[in-house]
Amino acid sequence: MATGRFIVAVAALLAGGCVLPIRSDLIASVEGVVGKTDIQEISGDYYAKWEWMWTEHGSRKGQLLHVRLSTSRDLVSFSAGRPLVVSVRWRFCDDARQEVNLGGSEAFVKGVAVWTLEWMQSNAAPTQSVLAPAPALDRNGRFVYDAILHVRDRRPEEDRRIEAFGVVEEAFDLEREPRDVCVWVRMKTMPSGYRTRAARIPKEEIAAALGVDVPPVSAAE
Repeated sequence: MATGRFIVAVAALLAGGCVLPIRSDLIASVEGVVGKTDIQEISGDYYAKWEWMWTEHGSRKGQLLHVRLSTSRDLVSFSAGRPLVVSVRWRFCDDARQEVNLGGSEAFVKGVAVWTLEWMQSNAAPTQSVLAPAPALDRNGRFVYDAILHVRDRRPEEDRRIEAFGVVEEAFDLEREPRDVCVWVRMKTMPSGYRTRAARIPKEEIAAALGVDVPPVSAAE
């Protein structure tokens, strides 16, 4: 029951409202692929325990994509003390309006999901991480976070249909058709919030991590 209340609270906070830009640039890159045996270092038990994640969103080798995000501003400390939920948002760059279940909404620091909305502690299940540790700095002095990008969406159309919004999430397969992915971080509450600029992950980078080739562009295109 506590878990259900927690999910409802998150959904309510992420819906609607005005979102303001935060002055923090975002850089995203693919670090490589991860499987069940090595994803725990990135996200703890968050993904390893979900069998459907690997069968529906993993590659044919049962792997997901590990994405490294970095910002010039510490988003964890920025959100701490404010009624904000931190979430990662994904879209295909060539069709930003299309709904797609392209990646996890969680940002991770040292294997802990970044949740900084402090009043949610009382609604969270005992195993739910609420406050993440401070992010590390890379060699350029930027704050780094981990995120998970899906490789495919193998769900049937009825499972991709969002009845409440009257839309069907797009099916995709980045192994067969690599595409540029745009990602940003949103820090949301009701009725407003903040977001970073979007960063682009080139399809060539995704293809290289998956060990596939990018199909050549035809002359007609």
